[in-house]
Amino acid sequence: MSETEFTPASESRKVTSGTPLWVRLFHFAIAILFLALVYSGIALTYSYSDFALMNYDLAVDVHEITGIAISVLYIVFVAYAFQSGYWHVYKRRMGSLLQRMTRALGRIFGAKSQCVESAGHGVRRFEASTQFLLQFQQLAYLIAIVILMPLLVGTGLAYLYPEKAPSSVLGFAGLWPLAIFHYLVGLLGTLFVLIHIYISTIAGFRRIIFGR
Repeated sequence: MSETEFTPASESRKVTSGTPLWVRLFHFAIAILFLALVYSGIALTYSYSDFALMNYDLAVDVHEITGIAISVLYIVFVAYAFQSGYWHVYKRRMGSLLQRMTRALGRIFGAKSQCVESAGHGVRRFEASTQFLLQFQQLAYLIAIVILMPLLVGTGLAYLYPEKAPSSVLGFAGLWPLAIFHYLVGLLGTLFVLIHIYISTIAGFRRIIFGR
């Protein structure tokens, strides 16, 4: 999820430094904790079926502990990003992201519109497609870090205090809307992780690990 991995080849010359170590450590810690949340969440969802992945009580403990850990880590990351001024990196990249995606799409369709297919056209189309995928991943990352994570953390922490929930909502038990919303946000987060891993194979895992 580190942002420099999304830099298109045509703009790589503008990058003067890699992603800071603390951002990469946050990235890997969040990834590990989120995978633990997904695994334990699936175990909780299917605890009374043959598909059960672990003991229910153990799944509850793992889900609560990793949920609290990921919440604390996310809050610390956001606080430090603002305190250090690193949030300007996200602001700057978001400001030009849509324009870069539009240019990449233009190059893709421009290459496809050529009357005569050639190796050169094919290479340009492939490069443009790769750049668009990397930029799409950056957009998905920003959505995940700015929207999905706060929702996941908020609903998860609220779920730790069921006594605070209303007795009923729209004729259902008070916890049901919160549980469904938390479940849907978790599904979207899982979908992002799958897309992220796939596109990261294009960007190169060495760039993610070493922050280049």
